[in-house]
Amino acid sequence: MNRKIVIIFTFVSSIISCSAFAGDDFHYNYLNDKTINYSNKIIACDNSKITPKFSDGEINTLRRIISEHPLLLAYLSVKSYNACLQPERGELAEVLLSYQSLDLPPYTLNLAKSAQELAFTQDYGPIKSYQSLSQNDQKAINAIIALQQPFHEFEVFESIMGMEP
Repeated sequence: MNRKIVIIFTFVSSIISCSAFAGDDFHYNYLNDKTINYSNKIIACDNSKITPKFSDGEINTLRRIISEHPLLLAYLSVKSYNACLQPERGELAEVLLSYQSLDLPPYTLNLAKSAQELAFTQDYGPIKSYQSLSQNDQKAINAIIALQQPFHEFEVFESIMGMEP
């Protein structure tokens, strides 16, 4: 999924980045630079994913909670991944938000719209799943340090559920 975003970002940037536009529009170039920086950060975060080892207590807690709330692992994965994407994700969001109040040329608005749809479209199911947890379960999940950096979601799921070879 994230590789698709990088490819699409790069493709959109290169198509719209014609020489007719590139030299004379500050806002377009600035957004294009932020989009490229964000794309590069996606690659770096993809490459930094781990498959953490958990203690028996962490495994038991995660197995119990994920069995009851299957979308929780997706929430934790996205949360850790988004943390990795900072500050580039935040910088891109700021630019996109500020551009909504500016009178910009159509090609800049098209790039902004594409970047916003690709980078900030979100599924709220995993967030609802996390928020439905008790305070104690939220604290227990948040205390697991290994889940605070990007991880391989399927491998972690298999590990938690005892499915690894």
